[in-house]
Amino acid sequence: MLRPFEVGDAAGVHAVWNEREFLRFAPVGFRYAGAGLDRAVDWCARGEGFAGVSGGRLACHVALFGADWSSMTAEIHYWTAVWARGNGFAAEAARAVVWWAVRDLGFARITLQSDMRNVASRRVAEAAGFRFEGVLRNASWTRSGRGDLGVFSVIPGDLAGGPAS
Repeated sequence: MLRPFEVGDAAGVHAVWNEREFLRFAPVGFRYAGAGLDRAVDWCARGEGFAGVSGGRLACHVALFGADWSSMTAEIHYWTAVWARGNGFAAEAARAVVWWAVRDLGFARITLQSDMRNVASRRVAEAAGFRFEGVLRNASWTRSGRGDLGVFSVIPGDLAGGPAS
């Protein structure tokens, strides 16, 4: 289930922000690394994207950002809680948000950029229906060092059926 973030999600958000594997691919300058629980409470209260919840627990986060309303394009971001990884939550959530953005809001393109070393993120992108477009060489700057960014996208013609298809 996707819903707005609630203050009660802060502990789960805080745990992800401080988790080793998440931080490995977080961009240099990620402002929440090492942040206290109070920052997570504030972030949840601002409603940054959607919380993916399963069994009452925060499983994932998905958000659109950088929307260009004149060209109807945006980029998507997601992460998955440690306990929920490998269960398809982020892919299902990303697929639902893309469907909503493209079909209901009229976006022409949703883009995703993922460090090519982040195999889990690339798998989520593919499972969510994103198409691989190419590589931006040496464009990723994470705590793991410089790397290549894979570029993925969804356009209206890529969608068939419904968000769960």
